[in-house]
Amino acid sequence: MTPSPHYTFAAGADAGEDALRRMAALLFSTSYLEYGSAANKLGLPCVDLQRRLNVEPFLPHIRVLAAEDGRFAGFCTAGTMRSLAAVATERVYRDEVQALDDAYEAFVARHARPDDWFVASLAVEPRDRGRGLFRRLFDDTLARARRAGSPRVVLAVWESNSALALYRLRGMRTVARFDEAWRLHFDRLQLLELPLEGDHT
Repeated sequence: MTPSPHYTFAAGADAGEDALRRMAALLFSTSYLEYGSAANKLGLPCVDLQRRLNVEPFLPHIRVLAAEDGRFAGFCTAGTMRSLAAVATERVYRDEVQALDDAYEAFVARHARPDDWFVASLAVEPRDRGRGLFRRLFDDTLARARRAGSPRVVLAVWESNSALALYRLRGMRTVARFDEAWRLHFDRLQLLELPLEGDHT
């Protein structure tokens, strides 16, 4: 039996070219961003667009998980709502998608407080799944949230995403639902919270 590789964390700012592209590509496995990225106003391929919009501007907030040989295995983008809101982003989606994106951001702003620790994305490479890496990434972001003094961890997840059950197993509960995506995706987002008072690990 081949032993499982050892995994270590690294700062997003230290990510190499392959990791940057893999992060952008993995975003499509947890969302409808591929649909949203098509026909964007910059004319960029979908992966290139997501790298430009949702990876590179957020590198200070990204933690990368890598195997012992340096191979990218997963990542998490998270920070306080205040710090994430301060990141400058572009408005380049086609109009129907931009309107939905704006509605989503307004929804999150209504239900999350400035000091909340918001998990914008968390994903594991397909070949590395089943090795407890989701838990390692989530536990790492809990530790980061506690160090920052955040009162709770908050994130949004699609109802069709299998990660919803994993987050519930970690003690997260639904505080709001975003219905406006139904007309495009026949899916809804749930906003989950995990208060950080006491031990939830």
